[in-house]
Amino acid sequence: MMMRYLYEHAAERPDHTAVVYRDERIGFAELVERIERLAAGLADRGIGPGDAVALLLPNDPSFVVSWHAVTALGAIVVPVNPSFKQDEIEFTFRNCDVKAVISDERTVGVCERIVAGFEWPVEVIPTTAAHGQSLTLDMLIESSGGGRLEARAPDEIYLYQFSSGSTGRPKRVPRTHAQCVAEGELYNDVFGRDPSDKIFCAVPMFHTYGMGACLFWNAASGATMVILEDPNPFLLKRHRALELIEQERATVFPGVPFNFRLMAEAPGEADLSSLRLLFSAGTALPRSSFEAFGERFGLLVRQLYGSTEAGFMTANLDPDPVGTSESVGRPAGDVEIRILDDDEGALPAGEEGEVVVRSPAMTDGYSDMEDLNREAFRDGYFHTGDLGRLDEEGRLYLTGRKKLLIEVGGYKVDPIEVQDVVLAHPKVQEAVVV
Repeated sequence: MMMRYLYEHAAERPDHTAVVYRDERIGFAELVERIERLAAGLADRGIGPGDAVALLLPNDPSFVVSWHAVTALGAIVVPVNPSFKQDEIEFTFRNCDVKAVISDERTVGVCERIVAGFEWPVEVIPTTAAHGQSLTLDMLIESSGGGRLEARAPDEIYLYQFSSGSTGRPKRVPRTHAQCVAEGELYNDVFGRDPSDKIFCAVPMFHTYGMGACLFWNAASGATMVILEDPNPFLLKRHRALELIEQERATVFPGVPFNFRLMAEAPGEADLSSLRLLFSAGTALPRSSFEAFGERFGLLVRQLYGSTEAGFMTANLDPDPVGTSESVGRPAGDVEIRILDDDEGALPAGEEGEVVVRSPAMTDGYSDMEDLNREAFRDGYFHTGDLGRLDEEGRLYLTGRKKLLIEVGGYKVDPIEVQDVVLAHPKVQEAVVV
């Protein structure tokens, strides 16, 4: 279903730039051709509907092409953090029964060692032949004929992700083609479907946030995605980020608080006037970072709220961004947000309780966890475990977590409150309490 967007863009604007990476500029027609050829090559290697294919890749064109090729075949993409340790990678591979792995030269050796011990065959396909491999991703693309890919059924599994795993091992989250397309449409509904937009991608696309704000929205809107190469450590890349935004005249910047604070503190000059929209997610944007970025560049960063289970949920596009800077905004599109008390009763505006959400982009439940699903997914709503309140105008304010509490002498203490106290000290710049 996501390919339908790409085929439309390739037909309507074949030369319109889909992806910018280093000196490479890939138009939509060329992007579609690469996807078709890789899909044909993967099919020739036995990859088909229902097969899980892991991606251990940095943000680059190989990630984009591999993602769409895998899902267009009806196979299930499994994005993996390339910086994971070996046991974390192995857990992901085994949990998803991966049939193939696509990785770059930094992780291919680890992947080959892991799958060598599996009871079933798993092919590891590197992006380059840095370690002497006889097959590479480029070889598959160059040696395959391609051809138009069939439309996938809306209820086919598109993606396996894993929740943050705050209790025990991470939980596998399956999402369908229809659910992921719905998330792309939510971005269009809230921020506009404008092919002239240029989305600056500095957040990892293996993560829910980068996946939705960059990969899905790029496909759904036909906008250009400008990828920051090797964004970590961001302290050393902030000047390149500023340079790239100015050079490419980026219009949209999805980031995290860390990005905005470091950019605000960067020496030198930068013209970011092309940006029409900046939003922050992942964790709360400190007021100090909001103000510092605004004072430095004259741009105000909005907050966005999402989760692995439901994707993009809310965004702050309030006419008064300063007065509502601590809010993550109103529900996006057809998303519904409710605040419940401990007895499952709906709370009025201003009252704090658990945030529950219903969304067309939301998973139907965790894989093979029926007991947990009965608890976390009830009456069509996902119980996020986040605490928050809605104001009279429907804006959501997040206030903490329901479950991540520390018990001290009979008292339950929210780690976020402890962080706030520690951060109030003038000599403390960052703090994390767990």
